[in-house]
Amino acid sequence: MRALSRIAAVAVAGAALYFAGIVNSIILTHPGRGGVGVVVLAIAVAIALLLAALIGTGRGDAVAPMPGSTWFVRGVWGFVCVMALVGIGWLVDMPRQHSVDWTPYHNDAIALNECGARLVLQGRDPYTDLDVFACYGALGIGPDRTTPLRRGAFADVAIYPTDDQLDQVWDQRANGVGTNDEFVWRPSYPAVSFLALLPMVAAGWDTNYLYVACLLVAMALVVARSPRTIRPFVLTALLGASSLAAFTVGGSSDLLYALPLVIAWMYRDRKWAGLPLGTALAIKQIAWFFAPFWFIAVLTERGWRAATRDLAIAGAIFAATNLPFIVHDPHAWVAGIVTPVIEPMFARGAGLIFLFTNGGLPLLPVFAYSALEATTCITCLVIAWRTRRTSPELGAVLAVVPLFFAWRSLFSYFFLLPLFALAAIARMPLGELAFERARKLGGLTIFAAPSRS
Repeated sequence: MRALSRIAAVAVAGAALYFAGIVNSIILTHPGRGGVGVVVLAIAVAIALLLAALIGTGRGDAVAPMPGSTWFVRGVWGFVCVMALVGIGWLVDMPRQHSVDWTPYHNDAIALNECGARLVLQGRDPYTDLDVFACYGALGIGPDRTTPLRRGAFADVAIYPTDDQLDQVWDQRANGVGTNDEFVWRPSYPAVSFLALLPMVAAGWDTNYLYVACLLVAMALVVARSPRTIRPFVLTALLGASSLAAFTVGGSSDLLYALPLVIAWMYRDRKWAGLPLGTALAIKQIAWFFAPFWFIAVLTERGWRAATRDLAIAGAIFAATNLPFIVHDPHAWVAGIVTPVIEPMFARGAGLIFLFTNGGLPLLPVFAYSALEATTCITCLVIAWRTRRTSPELGAVLAVVPLFFAWRSLFSYFFLLPLFALAAIARMPLGELAFERARKLGGLTIFAAPSRS
């Protein structure tokens, strides 16, 4: 029954991320509030739980003894079931307005991608023609949903501009006073991030429904890939990891890359696995962090030749989907893609940096965090390589660990980790679950009471 322990650990981690995300949002809105250390610790503990859940091969875990007393196991699964109801609540509440100033354009990723799609429908290049002020004016949103830069009027701002500073500079630049040096204005993601939205934007539909649909499809695929007798527990855990539903419904375009990445990870033993990986790479740069770990996993299972071929296919997908924009203006395309690296962005995030931006610790130079991130990345790759046979699924979480230490470690980097972890568990050779034994040991699910098959 050790399989149920793995699944429960992922769900508990997702619940921890859910509460961490709520507290993180409160602190960002009201900087004087306490709880910064709780957020950072909760994310760190969640990552540790996810890594622990992926240690080992999982072979035969459906019948292996489950650690802990019956009451403890039942209590954990009872908590997971309660959080699953929270996840369902978020999904059911999707169509409703959530605040007085509600807008479907929750952040600049959603807003700029939609404006980019509109420009493509007009036959224009978003990397050269997007006007952030016209875009935001058409969408009815303001500078609180932008990414400000540490230059121009914000050059001397230590931590992050206030709402008043953002509004003042935004109004000046929107009215043609001075040059826009302060706000990211072009799409900063690969082309599929907005090309995938073309049907939705052409029809005038809210693109957030597409992101939620991607989550639901990913969840369905994870459940389908799991052993038949474990599926009710996996589905309960997917909903119990309520960070998935809450922050997707709350507004996140990250599900566009997460869906193909889940497919690529779960079906990396197939010859076509490079196709979904390439799609993920062509949507958002965070998927690039997964590529070396995916390569190690494929190499271990299918050899150097297959891994190299699949990675080449992924690269070809990336190149083909971005080629029109590269040909039109290579400099503008490169400038957009490397925006997160070359532009002087403010320190921001819910990872370690949160202690320095909102926790009172003195902010260190960018280099210090970059060095820590790079060191962690190398360490994670070494761990993935050394455990490639004994714990082949660790890379699904290790890929994001370096971002916890980055200058910008946004909460959006972490809330999907339970989805990736459960996708990794779904492909483990867990075996079939003995229902009656699972019930006696305390396993619970909101979808089916364990009984004799």
